[in-house]
Amino acid sequence: MGWTFTQKYHGESIKEFFKKEFDYRRDDGRYGRVIDCAVVNLSTAYIAYEMGDGTGKREVTAIVCLLRFVPNAPDGCNFGYKDMTENMHPYYYDCPERILKLLTPTDNESALRWREKCWENIRTRKARPRLVKGAVIEFTEPITFRSGRQERTFRVIDPRRLVFESGGMRFKLRRSTLREREWKLVQGA
Repeated sequence: MGWTFTQKYHGESIKEFFKKEFDYRRDDGRYGRVIDCAVVNLSTAYIAYEMGDGTGKREVTAIVCLLRFVPNAPDGCNFGYKDMTENMHPYYYDCPERILKLLTPTDNESALRWREKCWENIRTRKARPRLVKGAVIEFTEPITFRSGRQERTFRVIDPRRLVFESGGMRFKLRRSTLREREWKLVQGA
């Protein structure tokens, strides 16, 4: 249930790293392998993991890994992860559609609830309008910044880096702010 810290080599992808950590094949035909891996916000990896036996029976389940990078770790353990299976109902719901589509059916209640929350997130994200340069968005509730200033209407300056302008000032908003708060498109680009 804790964190595992180890060395991840420079240039090694997260998928390659987890293939080394999780893939196995036993003499009796049982195996486990990482099919695909998606990293979200450099903080969470969602893995489609296949398990099978020598008879051809297979199951694809999700593994959620929280990630922590420690670039200058004195002991060389520059990478940490905390892994959870979907059966544990991890409270991280940003699993990409491509990973969810690889999973085989399950009857585990926790996994089913987790999958539905992930699909709900995907539907919500797809329903939202895309941010484009010059568009104007308005939040239902004003956003309060550290300075105490409150704003609710923003013009998109850089949609990729989430830079906005409001009242002659520039702001950088977090992705979680856009994901968790209600807002609407007031004016297109």
